[in-house]
Amino acid sequence: MAFRIAYLVSLLLVLSSLLLIWGVKRSDAPSVNCSKINSGTNNYNVLIVGESWASDGKIFPELPLITSARLNGRGVMACSIGFSGRNSKLLYYELQQKFSKENIRHLFNNTNPNKLLIMTGVNDTIQHIGASNYVEYTKKIVEFFDYINDIEVITIPRVNERTFRSPNLFSAVKRFILRCLYDHCDYQVNDLYRVALWRDHPELRMIEYDDFIDEYRDHEYCHTQDGIHLTDEYYHKYGVFLAIAMSVERKKN
Repeated sequence: MAFRIAYLVSLLLVLSSLLLIWGVKRSDAPSVNCSKINSGTNNYNVLIVGESWASDGKIFPELPLITSARLNGRGVMACSIGFSGRNSKLLYYELQQKFSKENIRHLFNNTNPNKLLIMTGVNDTIQHIGASNYVEYTKKIVEFFDYINDIEVITIPRVNERTFRSPNLFSAVKRFILRCLYDHCDYQVNDLYRVALWRDHPELRMIEYDDFIDEYRDHEYCHTQDGIHLTDEYYHKYGVFLAIAMSVERKKN
């Protein structure tokens, strides 16, 4: 009887810990940055939403500059909203709380974005939230922006998940538990999460990150020491790549 009670108490502690780990939120504010090129009365508005890769306007001014050139000099207004350290679930709920349709329109002088790029998945794989959760909340993010007609999702970048070091003990414990709970204790799960999204939502329009960097190995020089983020030089090159790779609507609003 005593053993059974101890077992149940231990199980409850584990479950409560998992709930705490899954539901923990960051307190730092998202980063919002905008860049204008040839701004005018008929700007082509581009919104980029994602994790730290979308923070601090790292892909500006190249993205709006090249996009404007593709549109024969038409004005381009590009804004990025970056949620550093958030996986897709946390990002989705913060979007709901902080970025209503009206708030997004305010960034673009009270007009809707013409284009949305979604760059998530790096934190999903590093934090091992599970492929099914990545798929579910990526789809929810797309649906959240149902008022934007042109949406493309960027496949998860090729980062070095295997040797990534957690920033603190809590993060390391959380990552270990979720890695074994969702990902069979594997470290490198990029392809697993990618395939799950393609399989469950083939209707989503994708930009293939591999056309920029196809794997981390032999491209270490493109990344900072953490193996997760690009260097400043390569973030700017990434902005050029996205401006060329994304579709653009050439008609006026």
